[in-house]
Amino acid sequence: MKKTGLTLLTALLLVTLVIFGAGTAAAAPIPFINNIVPNQGPIGTPVLITGGSFGTPDSTSSVTFNGVQAQYFSWSDTMGILTQVPTGATTGPVVVRTQGVSSNTDKVFTVTGNPIPPIPTAAQTWYLPEGSTAWGFETFLLMENTTDIDATVTIIYNTAQYGRIPRPQQLNVPPSSRVTLKVNDDIPNVDLSIEVQSTQKIVCERSIYWNNRIEGTDSIGTTTPAKSWYLAEGCTTYPFETWVCIQNPSLTSTANVDITYMTSHGVVTKPTLTVGAGQRKTLDVSKDVGQCDVSTRLVSDQNIVCERAMYWDGRRGGHASIGVAAPSKTWYLSEGSSAWGFQTWLLLQNPNSKAAKVDVTFMTTHGPVKQPTINMGANTRQTINVNQRVPNTDTSIAVSSDIEVNAERAMYWNNGTGKAGTDTIGFTAPSKSIYLAEGSTAWGFETFVCIQNPNSKPADVSVTYLTNSGAVAGPGCRVPANSRVTINVANELPNRDTSVKLMCSQPIMAERAMYWNNRGGGTASIGWVPQ
Repeated sequence: MKKTGLTLLTALLLVTLVIFGAGTAAAAPIPFINNIVPNQGPIGTPVLITGGSFGTPDSTSSVTFNGVQAQYFSWSDTMGILTQVPTGATTGPVVVRTQGVSSNTDKVFTVTGNPIPPIPTAAQTWYLPEGSTAWGFETFLLMENTTDIDATVTIIYNTAQYGRIPRPQQLNVPPSSRVTLKVNDDIPNVDLSIEVQSTQKIVCERSIYWNNRIEGTDSIGTTTPAKSWYLAEGCTTYPFETWVCIQNPSLTSTANVDITYMTSHGVVTKPTLTVGAGQRKTLDVSKDVGQCDVSTRLVSDQNIVCERAMYWDGRRGGHASIGVAAPSKTWYLSEGSSAWGFQTWLLLQNPNSKAAKVDVTFMTTHGPVKQPTINMGANTRQTINVNQRVPNTDTSIAVSSDIEVNAERAMYWNNGTGKAGTDTIGFTAPSKSIYLAEGSTAWGFETFVCIQNPNSKPADVSVTYLTNSGAVAGPGCRVPANSRVTINVANELPNRDTSVKLMCSQPIMAERAMYWNNRGGGTASIGWVPQ
């Protein structure tokens, strides 16, 4: 590799020092730059510098853009240097200097346009732990503006390879509208989590597709990092894979994370795991627990965000879900079916040191069906085959317990091309307003909104579709008491990408299910309840 900036005399002196042992310290290694990403942009653009021999930064370490010194946010031999184009910089070489030695000068940054404006104060921040633009994955960020004011959105990628990388350009999400961002176009070939800072209250989901979109996953994010996370679902028995994704959004602090697995073979603990500031880390659960059914508890000394992804049949299918920061005595899961070729499972996790008594009620299209009380031992997980309990019906699920537990629902089906599936956490309480960021009746997608009414009287629900060109009022629907109704969005809004807003005078719950490839693939997610 070419290294410039050394005179012949300097080179000869270095050789002399090596041969004759002059001096008491070895010459500092020469830093070198392989790449700068991006290599053009306005003042204020975040830039990732990759290369080698950067060493550990000290008071003399610096990065310059055509001679103007820049601030750096992170500095690592393995992950590179994250910096920002400084005020006053002009087009010219980017140079790293450390331990008195400068890097090559052949990597040029071109300064263009007007400076990036300062990041506005965020009224709300979303976190989405899972995402990848490598390994054949496509990742999309879906943003729904719930207000009548433009939302200015700043996006930060917490990557596995390079740490924290801010997106150079902010996005605008118009009032009562939805915007889709393809993450691969921003930052290719990395595993990542996403942080979304918005000047208005928005709703964020993330969808991932792979293998020519034969299948995909989707999950809502969270607005609240926490020190504890729970994941009720998980299986490492062939043909399943289970992965836990951990996002540390901190600017400065490493997170030390303790993990406990509640398996079908008993409790398994893992040595403390570290996740660097601004990074994302992924765990292959099978390496910790072998082959079994498994729930997971994560406890950290810093606020983190966690999600679980599962794949099966050589990644023919997959689903993912955000975790929950705390267990609850009540859970509501709006979607579910034992008809139409679907297989539905209820996953329960008791993360406590004492037994739990759990009651399950299926809210079917024919009315509620209450089940016998389930006794769950301390630190255990249990799987319920819904098809065996309420066959050949669409159903929502209500879970209540004498102590706090966790619940998820998984669904599987096969249209003849291989097994597909979805999974999501539930609601801990119903709400009078619910927002669902993802949805499409275009591009071969089907979208269904599943509304659960846990009340003793009917609920009249207003439906508004928030499209990329503004709000469109739907006809609304009536949901009978202790029952559920499913809306086929294509009947009301054909051939459109859309988010959904639901309003009701009584508290309800709602999920959204999507299918494509003649139902060869599908995703599902709960909605967001305004805080």
